[in-house]
Parts: sequence; structure tokens; C-alpha cells
Amino acid sequence: DRLERLVRGEYRRLYVFMPPGSAKSTYATVLFPAWYLAQESAGHVLAASHSVTVAERFSRKVRNLVGEHGHELGYSLASDSQAAGRWETSRRHEYYAAGVGTGIAGIRAKLGIIDDPIASREDADSERVRDTVWNWHEDDYSNRLMPGALELFIMTRWHEDDPAGRKLARDDGVPTHVLSLPAVA
Repeated sequence: DRLERLVRGEYRRLYVFMPPGSAKSTYATVLFPAWYLAQESAGHVLAASHSVTVAERFSRKVRNLVGEHGHELGYSLASDSQAAGRWETSRRHEYYAAGVGTGIAGIRAKLGIIDDPIASREDADSERVRDTVWNWHEDDYSNRLMPGALELFIMTRWHEDDPAGRKLARDDGVPTHVLSLPAVA
């Protein structure tokens, strides 16, 4: 429901905060992009995680879903573009996977997905790591999103000063929704 509302434009930014192992990546990072790319309003997707390895693993899962269920989705994979980390659909929408810190110049996206930009509690407790992730988000990732792009931020909250915490603390006027299901409430 929250993901569909994002695409309908009820808000432009959605945060999904849930504990490890709660299927947030399965629904939001794997199933959602395959569905999103079938929508009339779809565009290029830029999906990032704490490492290229994890981002490409998600990308392969989405690509394989499209390959297997394209007839039901109403589109297919382009025959000339099916790499693990960058592929294109028959509707000419691209999916690009990136790890935090990866150079992404030349990429533009209508949907930006960040899934667990910080790998562990140890990394989250490091101000240096939090600053590195934040700087990449601000200097590289955010500049790749087209004006009016949708943003989906999925993560386990390890630290209140993580990138999601910093974005939430900054009121930039973008219509936002937060779905937070903590492990301990």
C-alpha cells in the first residue's frame, strides 16, 4: 500500500525502517521495482546499497523476475542489455545498481532506491563511515535523481545520525512518509 501510494504521488519520499530479516528488501527492493517498471509513469531506476555486490544481487533478482514474469508485467528485458548491474527493459527504462561510493556520473533516474547504505552496527557507530555515506548520498546519488523523482529509503536504523536520520532532520519540503516497524517498541 505505501509503495503504491508513492507511485500515485501521495508523497515523493518513502522511508521504510524495519529490523534485519523482516523482508523489507524482498518487498521494496526486489518486488517493487519490477512492478514499478510496469507502470505508465515509470522511468529509470537507480538502486544502491552499502556495496556493489549487494546492489547487484538485488538487481539480478529484479532482472530475473522481469525475465520470468514479463508477460504478466506487460514488458520484457531488452535483448541487448541484461548485465547484472545495469539492464534495460523493452520500454527503454534502465535499472542501474550501485554501491555506496561508486561513481555514478551519467546516470539519471526517476526512482531512487537506497537499501541499507550502512552495512553493520559497527559501521553505523563510526562517524567517519556515516559521513562517507552521507557525502556520497549528497554529492553523487542525489544529483542523479531527476527533478520530481521518487525516493525510497529502506534500512535498519542502527544510529540516529545515519543518512535517513540526517535527511529527516532536514526539512526540504519534499512530501514524505515514514513507515517504521521497530524490533523493540
